[in-house]
Amino acid sequence: AGLCSVAWTDAFQVIIMITVSAAVLGVVISSLGGFGSFFDRLESAVPGLLTVPTAGGAWNINMFIGLALPWLFFLISNPQVSQRLFIPKSVTAMKQMLGGFLIFGFIYTLISVLWGFSATLLVPGLENPDLATPTLLTLPIIPTGLAIVVMIGITAAAISTIDSILLTLSSVWARDIHKGLINPGVSEKGQLKIGQWVIPIMAIIAFLFAWWVAEQPGGSLELMISPLAAAASAGLLMAVPTIFGAFFWKRGTAFGAMFSMIVGAIIVLVFQITGWKPLGWWPGVWGFVVCVPLFIGISLATKPPRDRAEEFIGYLKGALKKGRFI
Repeated sequence: AGLCSVAWTDAFQVIIMITVSAAVLGVVISSLGGFGSFFDRLESAVPGLLTVPTAGGAWNINMFIGLALPWLFFLISNPQVSQRLFIPKSVTAMKQMLGGFLIFGFIYTLISVLWGFSATLLVPGLENPDLATPTLLTLPIIPTGLAIVVMIGITAAAISTIDSILLTLSSVWARDIHKGLINPGVSEKGQLKIGQWVIPIMAIIAFLFAWWVAEQPGGSLELMISPLAAAASAGLLMAVPTIFGAFFWKRGTAFGAMFSMIVGAIIVLVFQITGWKPLGWWPGVWGFVVCVPLFIGISLATKPPRDRAEEFIGYLKGALKKGRFI
């Protein structure tokens, strides 16, 4: 019942967010004279903004891949999302869930990018780009009712994401870390207590970090919402080779999975903290480049659970051919 309610809540939020956000974008584009006029004015006001790299050189292919790669695999790398892979009643339902997530992510990404371009024209000189959406929603051209619903939708999605992350972290700490590594004999009640303590501690840490970021001078690329989100997801990106291996490669082993994820995550963390970007590539890209061959090489050098792999992947081969992604 709990997971069912989460699914219905998420579906309701998606419908509201997509519909109202698209409506607001339509109002903004219409006020600028339509898409043709919009892009003409954008090119005139900020020459080179629509090219890669941009005229100023800030937005280049390295930055694009560094931001896009974690987002591309977000639905299977982030635990608060990937745990939903265990919910669908069948492989077909799981495929449809993944397909729906990809479609929603693509559409909302386009809306967000166009919002950003609109802010460049309607609120030029904005000191903090993270304020583009709330600033746009305060403009007279946006109906108040639409603006309110958009902000409610964004807030609801943020709350839903935050509570999913906190619950996932509490479960990971209680079951995977405490029970798995520290105290294997801990009871269910003991795990619950640990999880209940982890939630407020993590919430306070996140609050203090957000407060610290808010106090920093505006305009810093590393402290904007999208790069911060990409930085967080870059470490989780190291789980992607293992997840693909679990579904499609019989030779994958637990040792290869653990070692590749740990080494890749350490590389991402060190590069992220030091700000080091060898050859201009972002930490997540370097971690991924190291993680993939490590997973393959170590798995080939260690013994896989052949019987379980044959059973699981053999079943998936037939099941994945059934049904569509949408």
